[in-house]
Amino acid sequence: MNTHVPPEIDQLIHAVMSPLTSIHSTAQLLQRCLSTSEHAQVGILLSVLERNVVRLQQTCECFIHHASIHDQHIHISLPVAYFNAETEHIAQVAQQAVPQTQQRRPSHVPLVSAVGQILLLIPNGTTSTTLSTALARYGHQIHMVHNSVEGLDLARTLHPTLILIDPEVDAQSEFIIPLLSEDPETKSTRLALLGQHMPAGQTMLPQLINPQLTPEQIATMINGMIAPDVHARTTRPHILIVDDESDIAAMLAHQLEDDGFQTTQVYSGTAALRLTREQPFDLILLDLMLPDLDGFTVLGGLRAQPKSQLSPIILVSAINSPTEKVRGLQLGADDYITKPYNTAELSARVLATLRRSEREGGANPSTRLPGNIAIERAINRRITQGEAFAVCYCDIDNFKAYNDSYGFLKGDAVIKRTAQILLETMSNLGNPEDFVGHIGGDDFVLISSPERVEAICRSVIRQFDATAPFFYDPAARHRGKICGEDRQGRPAEFPIVTLTITVVSSTHQPFQHLGEVAQRSIAIKKRGKRTPGSVYVLEGR
Repeated sequence: MNTHVPPEIDQLIHAVMSPLTSIHSTAQLLQRCLSTSEHAQVGILLSVLERNVVRLQQTCECFIHHASIHDQHIHISLPVAYFNAETEHIAQVAQQAVPQTQQRRPSHVPLVSAVGQILLLIPNGTTSTTLSTALARYGHQIHMVHNSVEGLDLARTLHPTLILIDPEVDAQSEFIIPLLSEDPETKSTRLALLGQHMPAGQTMLPQLINPQLTPEQIATMINGMIAPDVHARTTRPHILIVDDESDIAAMLAHQLEDDGFQTTQVYSGTAALRLTREQPFDLILLDLMLPDLDGFTVLGGLRAQPKSQLSPIILVSAINSPTEKVRGLQLGADDYITKPYNTAELSARVLATLRRSEREGGANPSTRLPGNIAIERAINRRITQGEAFAVCYCDIDNFKAYNDSYGFLKGDAVIKRTAQILLETMSNLGNPEDFVGHIGGDDFVLISSPERVEAICRSVIRQFDATAPFFYDPAARHRGKICGEDRQGRPAEFPIVTLTITVVSSTHQPFQHLGEVAQRSIAIKKRGKRTPGSVYVLEGR
């Protein structure tokens, strides 16, 4: 095949290979599903189906290899003798290519309702009473509160089976909903959200329940969510499938979920970019032929967004071209697989890519943000290119005392929530090429343009201060402090955690090297630490 594929031939490849991929994937999945069938003839028929799919694939590739464009028409010029020889070779290859039937793991246990404790955080009214009654009919024990802060405190002590929260319950729910999905005392609890849109800043997605449903319909949905298998799926690695062919996406999702993954499907580049701005994924499978955007454009957009810049990406294409593969890898893809693909090979590539990303990605294991190596590269690149930029060093005050008092799991939840606040703010107020990194512990780095940093700092501090009291138990929250020991082991009192941000900028004085950025930040950090409460300090002020 020519190294440069005309777009018309590209479309031909997509039109032919996409349905073929659907058939191929279906055949392989059927083999996995029916491998234990008592009817021996089933295995024979499936082998015939897959063997002929492989033959058809090879024949189509032969056609495409000899396709060209003349006078606005696609021509396929193939000598008869060559085609006969090629067909014979294809049949031999296909006969050898049929894989051994794979042993299918036991299917998921059918959903069975289990009696549990359900916490309702919803406004008081007729609907809440009717919903409580409907749930009680299933045998569940119902706890209902009409204040999200009280609900958070109750969830930490009650450990309910499921929490249903209505974002309209009060103003604090904006901060409580993310905490419920991150706090070590509540994150193992199933979480359902009464709404039609996912709130920003969620690291783990709750189940959305349409508020237009009747209380009885909502109760039925919640009862189904109590089944253990439903919650188990939400804790699996989450893979985003981007493919305009819904049949292929569905077959791929079925295969990956059977292999132990959670999947989400979207069918356009725009939808993929929008969704990855809202939540991170453990891996992205990206088809290059999309209806709205070129796949390489989507790849570049994913690498520019904070929440997807480190996500492993496997490109999927009907074009088996070394040039396309090299281009994809140079733009930031981690792997490239050609349609139609063998399901076992795809699963192996997904697992290998996830392992490699975890081992070599350089991301902080707690927040999955870029670590020190990526931070150094981001700063050095801007210095080398002579860009005007500002670096914000963010440090959580009194974090050690909090960690010592509440334990590392609760401390880790504070770190993750802080990371999400930084990501949300940079997404809303920063530039597309801005950077969020995690040095380690309670230290973070933001890189943006000098004219945007003050608005970013103000927003970060506002969100952090609004959330911080809810990291604590009610008594400490009421006192505004906790008791502990200082670094010398003496009894001391520590206020609720705050945030100190120090900002150094190339517009104040150009940076000569990486070390200078850190040195200048340290010089003004002391001034910020002496100021009570959360504060941002700009160099030269």
